[in-house]
Amino acid sequence: MKRFNKINEFQDEQFCNLNLENQKITNKLFFSCEFQNCNFSYTDFASTLFEDCSFINCNLSLSKIIKTQIRGMLFKGCKIIGVDFTKCDKLMIDFSIEECNVKSCIFSDLGLKNCIFYKSEVLECDFVNADLSGANLCESDFSGSLFHNTNMFQANLKNCINYNIDPLKNNIRKAKFSLPEAITLLNAFEINIQ
Repeated sequence: MKRFNKINEFQDEQFCNLNLENQKITNKLFFSCEFQNCNFSYTDFASTLFEDCSFINCNLSLSKIIKTQIRGMLFKGCKIIGVDFTKCDKLMIDFSIEECNVKSCIFSDLGLKNCIFYKSEVLECDFVNADLSGANLCESDFSGSLFHNTNMFQANLKNCINYNIDPLKNNIRKAKFSLPEAITLLNAFEINIQ
């Protein structure tokens, strides 16, 4: 932690096995850095820039990202619970989430065009009014996640499970779905399929 107190800018660095639970890493600049096996639960990242950084097998539960800029970020194998992504800089948000446990996070009203949620558990998350056009959501579990007025134009939901998407209240034109789960899209029509 001392190093983060003394230096404000980091480039091409690797950070492993850090336990920074409930710490402040604010007003910092990280370029092309990698974080592996780190605990950032309850960590405050306010007004910090992450550009082309990777978080691998990290715990980011309940971390605070107020005015944080996230550009070209990769989360892989991470635990991300209770994070309000709407608090970060909405003009600077671009990330990929792969093989992660994402729960109770808020993505509403965000422009997440072409973002990636791949092979992840995305449980009880809020995507109301989000733009997920062109997003790759393949092989993810969306149990309890909320989609309303969500733009999913050309999104890829192949092999996704447990989603509840009303085609009358969301734009799913040209989106890709797989059977048998795609049959749930008919739930909104209250029809009986036998």
